[in-house]
Amino acid sequence: MVQGRFAKVVLLLIVLMVWALPAGAYWENEVEIKGTVFAVDNDDKGRTTAVSVLDAAGEEYFVVHDETGDKLLDLVDKNVKVKGVINVDKDGKKQIKIKAYELFPT
Repeated sequence: MVQGRFAKVVLLLIVLMVWALPAGAYWENEVEIKGTVFAVDNDDKGRTTAVSVLDAAGEEYFVVHDETGDKLLDLVDKNVKVKGVINVDKDGKKQIKIKAYELFPT
């Protein structure tokens, strides 16, 4: 009887762990970052194709390519305040999905 109850508890814990693992892959926490937009990649014609935001502490956040994030391609070397959610990829790079942004005076 005790072994059966213990097995059920262990099974329940395993199910909860498996269910919770994918939750870490989702974008959840919205943050606000003030920093400078830098070009991190260009095409063969010299046009900026990828940017990151570098904050005052030296943390670099690579901007996710989507409709809002791609608007920062035209703001290289500008100071911005961005709101978005951060995800850390398997290589440890911080990516930010931009929800809103504005120019930020120095």
